[in-house]
Formats: sequence, C-alpha cells, structure tokens
Amino acid sequence: MLTEEELKKLPDNPSKATASPGKDTMLYINKGTVDNPVWVLIGGQRNTPLSRKANTLDASHKASGGWGSKVPGLKDWSIDYSGLMIESDEALQILDYCFTQGKQVNVKIAYPGGYYRTGWGFITAFSDDNAHDAISTVKITIEGNGPISELQKPSGGSAQSGP
Repeated sequence: MLTEEELKKLPDNPSKATASPGKDTMLYINKGTVDNPVWVLIGGQRNTPLSRKANTLDASHKASGGWGSKVPGLKDWSIDYSGLMIESDEALQILDYCFTQGKQVNVKIAYPGGYYRTGWGFITAFSDDNAHDAISTVKITIEGNGPISELQKPSGGSAQSGP
C-alpha cells in the first residue's frame, strides 16, 4: 500500500491548458448605474449561450473567376438564457420589468478565471414553462444593442468570476 506521502508526490500535468466548465460561466444584470454597476446574478441558471455573428455581403464580381466572394457585414450578438423560475429572484424581477417596459438591460457574462464581457441589449422574448410534471423554467432572449465588449479582466487582477 502507498503511504499518504507517496500519494502526495504523484506527478501533476505540466500543461496548464484546461477546458472551461460551462457551469462556472454566469450571467449578471446591472441594477446600479453605468458609472457604478451593481451586478446581480440571475438565479437558477442552466444555460446562457452567447451568439455573435456577422451577416455576409456579396462581394462577387465579373473577374472573380466564376467564384462567389463574401465579406463580413454588420455584427450582432444575443444571449438565449434558460433557467429555473425562482420567484424570489431579484434579477428575474428586473428582467421581467425591462421586458414589459421595453427598457434596455446591461449584462455581464463572467467566465472562470475572472474574464468577462459586458453589453447592452433589449429583451425580445420572455417565456415561462409550467408543465404539470416538471420544474417551472424561464427562457429569455437578450438581443444586443451595439457591441458586446471584448474579453476583459477585472482591474486589480482578481481571478474571481463573480461581480
């Protein structure tokens, strides 16, 4: 049998490249101001895929040898949130209000390691599913109004992924 000391001396993988678990990526809503944001975690999160895309413009011409040519045009982004319906969740209350009032939301997607993106968008879909044999869930689509930021690291170098 190996001793505790021998087990502690087992080698570690020298590669620091590791995949990022999706469970550690979180979506926040700003309930503060632009200058002094107060990031509120949306409770019950299950999935928060960020989609970034660019439409394509046809740049084909007669001298292109019979081949089409495309260039990227306008870019946009959206988040298709899905999660549990947590009735006491402050962030869901904010999202519901912003949807009803047509008010923009300031969002933050926080990744493991402290990196994050922020942007402004409108809620274009807000639905809840209340099946008789399942947990109540919410699906929300946030469509960007302007750019979503490049990946940023919090000032001070904190590795915390939260607000």
